[in-house]
Amino acid sequence: MRLRTLVLLLALLAWPAGRAAAQDAGPITGQAVLDAIVAAQGKVVVVDFFASWCRPCLMEIPDFIEARKHYPADKVVFIGISLDQDQGEYFRFVKQTPFNFPVHLADPDVMATFGVKMIPKTLIYDVAGQQAVNHSGYMPGEQLRRAVDGLLADPPK
Repeated sequence: MRLRTLVLLLALLAWPAGRAAAQDAGPITGQAVLDAIVAAQGKVVVVDFFASWCRPCLMEIPDFIEARKHYPADKVVFIGISLDQDQGEYFRFVKQTPFNFPVHLADPDVMATFGVKMIPKTLIYDVAGQQAVNHSGYMPGEQLRRAVDGLLADPPK
């Protein structure tokens, strides 16, 4: 595993659940996202694909921030991936939004790696690292929490 990917994975796993300050966690490739999901086995992983200009994304982000507060970091990992093409817009958005989970600017291969054809898109992986939810479009906070709660309550055998 490359050193950069290892450092990124360690940063994702150590990210404090209650962190209030928005912070760019750096660019990320499709492979690095896959590596982070594998490294988080034993935890539910929520991957949120969004963009600063996407209205449904802007509607759901507060629910994701609230959900991050609800779940302990040793049980659930949240990863935000922006598909913004304008880096300036991305950095302004991340700076003004109180993300409490790492947010990355996607490298061009991320959309193909995860089959992202529309945003927002939410992928949720179970504790075994298997994709359990593949949801395109707005995901209300209640629906997100039901999905995560279900995976925490009924882990794979």
